Amino acid sequence: MRDLKNQEKMIVVRKVGADEYSLIEISSGDIHEFREKGIGDVRNGTIILRPVELVYLSITGYRVIVDGNEMNVDELIKDVKNPHALTVYLDMRKRGYFIKPVTNGPVDFLVWDKGKSPVNSSPRYMIKIVTEGLGIQVMELLNVLKYSESMGAQLVLALVSSEGVITYYKAFTFKPVKGG
Repeated sequence: MRDLKNQEKMIVVRKVGADEYSLIEISSGDIHEFREKGIGDVRNGTIILRPVELVYLSITGYRVIVDGNEMNVDELIKDVKNPHALTVYLDMRKRGYFIKPVTNGPVDFLVWDKGKSPVNSSPRYMIKIVTEGLGIQVMELLNVLKYSESMGAQLVLALVSSEGVITYYKAFTFKPVKGG
């Protein structure tokens, strides 16, 4: 009988879009761990993974099979459109946060407090990446801030320097003080 603890960790996916992969197979029991850690999204009964998530899984010891071909970290990184997003994602995971990429939204990531599961809680933070030298338009910043507050989350700006160093800034609005 095979020892399941020594069984190789593997994930098999199929590319279904420019930056989406559909989960086909995963090592037994890992699907619950993925949900608890906020890896992947369920859409029409299928788990969809993003390129940054596949890179993270590869780094953490999974063999990643895409469309029948095993891919190493270097090959997976080529599918990540924004290298700064990968830097922020991996940094937040390393710090112990659960982080989910956002596609087609005003923010780049949703982040949960340490120890909070994405399954049974709302994100505490929303991260917007700002690249050194490019900045962010004031109106865009105000719209992103308004959006995060309307969703009950704290906006965090991730300023990524040209050297890849990340500095996080919590954004907030000044609410008028009543009275006076």
